[in-house]
Amino acid sequence: MLKNLYSMKDKICLITGGSSGLGSYIAQGFLEAGAKRVYITARSEEKLTAKASELSKLSGGECIGITGDLSTLDGVNELASLIKKKESSLDVLVNNAGIGLGSPIKTMTSEDWDRTMNLNTKSPVFLTQALVEPLKNKSSLHEPSRVIFISSVAASIVVPSVLAYSSSKKVLEHLTSQLALALTDDFIRVNAIAPGRFYSEMTRRAWQDPEAESFKAELERIPAHRYGDLEDIAGVATMLCSRAGAYFHGEVLNLDGGYRLRH
Repeated sequence: MLKNLYSMKDKICLITGGSSGLGSYIAQGFLEAGAKRVYITARSEEKLTAKASELSKLSGGECIGITGDLSTLDGVNELASLIKKKESSLDVLVNNAGIGLGSPIKTMTSEDWDRTMNLNTKSPVFLTQALVEPLKNKSSLHEPSRVIFISSVAASIVVPSVLAYSSSKKVLEHLTSQLALALTDDFIRVNAIAPGRFYSEMTRRAWQDPEAESFKAELERIPAHRYGDLEDIAGVATMLCSRAGAYFHGEVLNLDGGYRLRH
């Protein structure tokens, strides 16, 4: 009875910001768990095409790249329109695309603030809104569709050096519970994952030299004594979007190896 508990068999998924880092890890997890089609987005067509081809070879599922800029509502609406033309229903939406600008209060500009808030909070909300119809087309009491927001450990700790980023992620976590309640009668489960330090482009400067004393010291400060990797984020995302996670609703899952406990 439990053998398919973590299966994504035949699911249709959309992951924004999926050409690298966390988005690509989640896409790989979904495909290896049996997803039928996983759409990934990015601005760079070259990187997107390469990643989609790579991931399509890993399993029987298909990974499809869609280029676009989600920092504007026009870009959001173009993506939603394209998905609705291709698919009558959508099982999973992962709002992962985001930006992490350094923005201390003394030097932050209004452009920094707007750019961060637009991509990290405004775009995910309005993409979700635009895709409610395909998300609810096949959803049911026992087979709900899923929306996941990718937050950050920065939402739980004080990080003055990334004021706009940490604020945007805090907003996203509050929106998670708001949208969970708003969409509950459509059988759409809404949750968030808040990663800590992972191997991604955003953190590359910290981990690109594994022998650096600063990197070793950071690992010591993380209770788990390591960065998160592909299996960590892919495992949690797959759990949330399979039968195993069907009873999670309006939750924020901290996935940080205990990072926030010492900050």
